[in-house]
Amino acid sequence: MFTTARIEKKAISKLLPILTDVDGVLLEWEPAFTKWMNSKGYEVQTEGVYKQATRFGIEQALSDALTNRFNESAWMGYLKPIPGAVKWLERFADEGYTFECLTSQSEDIYAGYLRKYNLEMLFGKVITECTCIATGSDKDEHLKNWAPGHWWIEDKPQNAIAGLEAGHKPILITHPYNKDFEHEGIERADSWEDIFNIILTKNG
Repeated sequence: MFTTARIEKKAISKLLPILTDVDGVLLEWEPAFTKWMNSKGYEVQTEGVYKQATRFGIEQALSDALTNRFNESAWMGYLKPIPGAVKWLERFADEGYTFECLTSQSEDIYAGYLRKYNLEMLFGKVITECTCIATGSDKDEHLKNWAPGHWWIEDKPQNAIAGLEAGHKPILITHPYNKDFEHEGIERADSWEDIFNIILTKNG
C-alpha cells in the first residue's frame, strides 16, 4: 500500500517516460516464435543469433514472410513476460515512472490491438502508449518523435545506436545474440533489476 508521501510523489512527478522496445525486452518473442515455427515444421539450425533466417536456415524472404505472419497472428495477445519485467515495472510505477513502447511488430491495426491487450494484461497502466510500426522496420526516424533525453531500452544493437543518435540514453538488455556488442555510449543490463538500478541511480 502506498504511503501518503508516495502518492504525493507520483502525483507531482515530472519524470520523462521511459521508452522501450517490446520483443526481447518486455515480452518473450523468440521462444514463442520458435514454438510457432516448430508447429509449421521448421527447426532451429543455429542458436544465439538474431536473424531468424540464420536461426532456421531458410531464405531471408521466407523468414520475413513467416515473421510477419506470426506478428499478425493471435499469438500477439498472449506472449509471456521477460523474467522480472512485471515486478520491476511495478517498482518503476511506485517511483512515479511511466513507459511508452515503440515496437516493430506490424502495422496491422488488429495485431496492434492484440499487442496492447497483452501489455495491459501483464503490466497494467504503467505503459501509457504503444506505437506499432512495420515488422522489422528501423526505428531511427521514429525515435526522433520524442524529445532528446529519454531512457531507451532495447535488445537490438542497431536500434540502441539509433536511440543514441536521436539524443536518448540507451540501455541494451543482454541476450546471446548481442553479448559481444560494445559501445561506450550505451549502458548494458542483464536484467530488469539492473535497468531499475541504472535509471534510479543516474536520475538521482
